[in-house]
Amino acid sequence: MALPIVSSSKYTTLVPSLGITVEYRPYVVKEEKILMIAMESKDQKQIVRAIKEVIKGCVFDNIDVNKLTTLDIEVLFLRLRGKSVGERADLRFKCDSCEAMTDVSINLDDVQPPVISAESKNIMINDSVGIVVRYPSITDMEKYTEKQLASVDGVMNLITDCIESIFDDENVHITKDEKRSDVVDFVDGLTSTQFKKVAEFFQDMPALTHDVRYNCISCDAVNEVQLKGLTSFFM
Repeated sequence: MALPIVSSSKYTTLVPSLGITVEYRPYVVKEEKILMIAMESKDQKQIVRAIKEVIKGCVFDNIDVNKLTTLDIEVLFLRLRGKSVGERADLRFKCDSCEAMTDVSINLDDVQPPVISAESKNIMINDSVGIVVRYPSITDMEKYTEKQLASVDGVMNLITDCIESIFDDENVHITKDEKRSDVVDFVDGLTSTQFKKVAEFFQDMPALTHDVRYNCISCDAVNEVQLKGLTSFFM
């Protein structure tokens, strides 16, 4: 006789960059093991791979996890963690006044992703030439080390990866159909002012943030902290 199968509840959440709602289930013990082994390794790439694998297994809709932005990954994993382990995350913060540590519990359901505007992805270089860009996918980010992304070459390469098309009054050039060297030459040919417009798109990329306000347990001073990025919610 076959053993019974324990059914899971289903939930929905918005994928910010796609603007669609997907259905998902909480992760189970075998998936939690994958996450724990990755976390113990302290290897960032292994942790990202584990998170992607768990998302693939828990989201019912047909989405390409490799094309999701880092914001999408953060939002999906935060929702998965909330429904799988619990909606509350217990954190510790150091007081700005007396440096005492205070335990603070936050509700993960209160953490809301920013709204992404499709219009912001169209950048006019001048009156007649513009580009359409996208936010870097998790796969894009995995191609570069932190050291590379801190260099000019690394940033330029990432920006080039994320240009989807170049257009003028008469034509639209899809960059994946063009030689990469030609796209690189296009970027290299921008003036500093023109390139600044493109760079600002990436500097202002939406991120998962949450403002926390609490009173120090020792001196009662009011502290304000902004959590940003997935690791800050589970430090």
